[in-house]
Amino acid sequence: MQKLTAVFFWIYMLALLGVGASGVLIAPWELATLFGVPLDSFSPQARASLLSQYRFLKSTELAFGLFCFFWRGPIHLPGPAHRLFLAGICTGVLARLGSWWVDGYPHPLFLAYAAEELITALLVARQARGAAQPDMAQTRA
Repeated sequence: MQKLTAVFFWIYMLALLGVGASGVLIAPWELATLFGVPLDSFSPQARASLLSQYRFLKSTELAFGLFCFFWRGPIHLPGPAHRLFLAGICTGVLARLGSWWVDGYPHPLFLAYAAEELITALLVARQARGAAQPDMAQTRA
């Protein structure tokens, strides 16, 4: 189970790092190509404002990926890093599910992201819970 948790965690972390960095660096292309946002139809100020906010959100995604990378050990153990990780990943899942309910059915890829994120959260929570309990073989000795 530990290897499965590691695989899901690394997929999640690398996605945060890659998608966050790409959004910061190539925001206009990403918005126009991946999401079909017609940036040319916006006023210059509205376009700049949207791109500024998008890059900010992507930098936050990148920062959470960096947190996951640098705190990857403590994230898997009970403590503040573990709780912060679960808070971050679970609010993302809730945001995706809430958006589905409020805004409508998204592209299936985004539902797959939500599933991967939820599975990652459950696996990491389970691993930390197991780490908090003493090894039964040692308690009998």
